[in-house]
Amino acid sequence: MVELRKRAPKTIAKTTPDKKVVTKIVTAITKARATKKVLQTFVAKDDNVECWLISLFFLFGMTSHFGSTQRSTLYFIAMIPFPKTEQEKKEYINPKTGRPITAFQYKVFDLCSQIPRGHVSTYKAISDALNGGPRAVGQAMRINPFCPLPVPCHRVIASDLSIGGFSGGWGDCQFVADKKAKLTKEGCTFNEHYQFVSNVDGRKIIFSDFKV
Repeated sequence: MVELRKRAPKTIAKTTPDKKVVTKIVTAITKARATKKVLQTFVAKDDNVECWLISLFFLFGMTSHFGSTQRSTLYFIAMIPFPKTEQEKKEYINPKTGRPITAFQYKVFDLCSQIPRGHVSTYKAISDALNGGPRAVGQAMRINPFCPLPVPCHRVIASDLSIGGFSGGWGDCQFVADKKAKLTKEGCTFNEHYQFVSNVDGRKIIFSDFKV
């Protein structure tokens, strides 16, 4: 019988990465992301910042010469009431998710409602006030059923002063274009790359004076 040769196992030396090299790589990636500009190509279709615009469709039996059913559309505006008592908060079901709103999400909504018209804050500013994470704040904003009022989540932008997401959309899309239009209507200024320029008072200040 042929004797099989046994190969000696290879030993891989474990090396600790140089912290300076890692820092340089992370910094380079961060700068690359920051310099990557998103150009707005979508035209805004909704700049409403007062309340919900609700449309109702009615079918009625008015018959034309061809016997077709007519459809009429009625529009009216309404503001979704925000639950005030603890019992109301427990019983309220978010129409966007079909589930109750969590205690953390209510805290996010409470702080968001404090952002003045014509000003913006950031996901990080809100998360710092709540000792949470910016991603969790963004997720709460995405399912906010009280937009644009009484919880103006369109007034929350990213920490790098880009406009951030809106209604689950991110980057150059219809939702983000509408978010920019809402902020512009309130007096804020953004450039063609969705970057924050100034508040209604002309200053480039992020609101962070939250009362928790």
